[in-house]
Amino acid sequence: MIEELVCCALLAFAISLVLTPEIIKVAHSYQIHDMPNERKVHSQQIPRFGGLAIFMGLIITLLLWSFWRSELFNLPLLAAATGIVIVGFRDDFLPLRASVKLLGEVIGAFIIIFFGDIRLESLHGLLGIDELPIYISYAVSIFTIIVITNAFNLIDGINGLAGSIAILVFSTYGCWFYINGDMPTAALCFGIIGGTLAFLLFNYQSKIFMGDCGSLLLGFMAAAVTIKFLGDNAQLPNTAAHHFASPVMFVSCLLAFPLFDTIRVFTLRLAAGISPFTPDRNHIHHLLIGMHFPHAVATTIILTCNLAFIAAALFLQGYNDNVLIVGGIISAVLLTRFLKSKNVRFNRQRKGSLLHDEQKVARKTKSIRKERIIEGS
Repeated sequence: MIEELVCCALLAFAISLVLTPEIIKVAHSYQIHDMPNERKVHSQQIPRFGGLAIFMGLIITLLLWSFWRSELFNLPLLAAATGIVIVGFRDDFLPLRASVKLLGEVIGAFIIIFFGDIRLESLHGLLGIDELPIYISYAVSIFTIIVITNAFNLIDGINGLAGSIAILVFSTYGCWFYINGDMPTAALCFGIIGGTLAFLLFNYQSKIFMGDCGSLLLGFMAAAVTIKFLGDNAQLPNTAAHHFASPVMFVSCLLAFPLFDTIRVFTLRLAAGISPFTPDRNHIHHLLIGMHFPHAVATTIILTCNLAFIAAALFLQGYNDNVLIVGGIISAVLLTRFLKSKNVRFNRQRKGSLLHDEQKVARKTKSIRKERIIEGS
């Protein structure tokens, strides 16, 4: 059965690989680009809409797989994801207000909660809370979906980052759902992996960005699959080899970078008295780019840190979720403060070096002028 999942990934990869260059051509033809500005890290006009290729690769793959296997996917989830892609595409084409995008995300969350039965029925011991009353369950589920969706949208700031984090997340979930015997969800994860891999081939060359249609899709799917993982894991016997004794902590570590970076920038913006949805250059990837790391290197550093958190989550299974999550937050804060101090020190040294070079050039210019005056006299 693993061969079927590999075929799903390969098919989605092939479809996305064929569609992405066509999307690039259309964007260039109609002059639809992501324009550079003081907040963005690119200096060229680059097409967006790469998320459309990921989405089409996923949807076509799932349709073909469902005919082959005669297994139905969660249709409300796919319908809601389609709506999310439409909202993202509209924002890429003509920017929407944050409130309108948020409304679209809320509607998508309602669809998968009420019609797709994807919701958090329990907090699994987080803050000492287990089963949730029905209306609290709806509210918490909507909040969780919106947070994770926007977390992926916010980290899409440098080449390869959001896509690479998505591959890490869906690879983990895809393998778990395969082991758990949930082939439709595993196929969904592998389809996303294949489509995203093809997109990254062009994204790392700065030929196209995924845009909001891509980052919102990946975030929305990650949120839905995360909630499903928590629910399915809770139904497993504690003796099952793939049962997680500390599931909330594991999920928090799996999504460590997007979640922490989102909480961090929202806190900084609110502390500055501005809207949490106001774009800025306070993200962790901006700190790395500010130290003149290439995009690929910055992405690799972030992925390595995220993998370290996942390894810690696997090693510490069975310990109290609340204590471990607090420990994880403290670790993330310390790592970020260390990175911030390195960034400040790097820029001070660079400014000092530039000033020294300017002074050296000025002295040399002054010396040449004196020599010319002496020669003229």
